[in-house]
Amino acid sequence: MSAKVIWIHVGLVALFAGGVAVGHILHPNLTHQPHGEHIRGGHDATHFTDHFRKRLDLTEEQNTKVKDILDSLHKEMMGLTKDFQGKFKTLRSQAWVDIRATLSDKQRLEFEKLVEEMETKHAFH
Repeated sequence: MSAKVIWIHVGLVALFAGGVAVGHILHPNLTHQPHGEHIRGGHDATHFTDHFRKRLDLTEEQNTKVKDILDSLHKEMMGLTKDFQGKFKTLRSQAWVDIRATLSDKQRLEFEKLVEEMETKHAFH
């Protein structure tokens, strides 16, 4: 399998896992996210608290508890994202080692250029 194909697969996994796991777990039926209502990794707890408060007619006490729960969930999900990023980098690094081992010296030089281009273009460092 070529390095380009491997890169595409790894990139798709990262895109899927990062976007879906963090961005949609809190609200799986949301298809449109208006500008300004989300923070890195998805919506903030205030957005969901407001949504729940309105739909469920929450009391102030319930609203506070729901917000605390959602804040905690968001922090845990961001931790998972960081864990995933670390594992992704480890897997990618091992793939590059494995690919290098299969290449000739000339191919390795070109592979290094290819990896540098991909990391610059896709901002995966």
